[in-house]
Amino acid sequence: MKLINTKILGYLIVVVLLLLMIISLQLTTSDFSHLKLTKVLISDVITSFLRVCITSIIAWSMAIIGGYLIYHIKVLKHLFMPSINFIRHISPFAWLPFAIIWFGLGESSVAFIMLITLFFPALIAVADQFRSIPREYLDEANVSGASFFQIFRYVELPLSISNLLNLFRIIWGLGWSVIIAAEMLGVNSGLGFRLLDFRYLLKYADMLLYFVVMGTLGITIDALLSFFISKIKI
Repeated sequence: MKLINTKILGYLIVVVLLLLMIISLQLTTSDFSHLKLTKVLISDVITSFLRVCITSIIAWSMAIIGGYLIYHIKVLKHLFMPSINFIRHISPFAWLPFAIIWFGLGESSVAFIMLITLFFPALIAVADQFRSIPREYLDEANVSGASFFQIFRYVELPLSISNLLNLFRIIWGLGWSVIIAAEMLGVNSGLGFRLLDFRYLLKYADMLLYFVVMGTLGITIDALLSFFISKIKI
């Protein structure tokens, strides 16, 4: 009961925060009543949402494959793990000028920044997850004559799937926060592009409206992912 009450209190705090942001928005503009989720806002939300989903799925899938190989093939671990850790500790925003030089302005640069942000932390997390599987399960499967694929399908994947799905939830949330900066690389749509435009035009009330939408959608998607993950069983 205390846990449920605490959870409810947490969501009430979010509601209060949203109300304070809306009140602040009212104080900064005289025509707040005319600001609605227009076609432009809806289009920006859909565009950013699709970018985050696509890059998150790609980064997550690549991380599972790469992390699994690094865990099982020690040569790959010794060869690439130092480089992976090196890149992981570089801020993704530091890559912005290089993304423009290598890929130019547009979707390719956005995808590059998103992938380099999401892939490397996920790769290490996946490798650590497979490494944390109790050794006795793997030894018993090997003694029983299970093949490499059977061990993955019936032992490693069932024992790891919950954490791997939670990793996707974390990746998506990270991508949703990074997409704002990534979309400032020459694209003409998305939440980040519009916020940059509002910044130059000093439309702070519109920026605050976008903040409310971003935060609300982010917490909603996170709650939905958490719900579906709790229901999935292999």
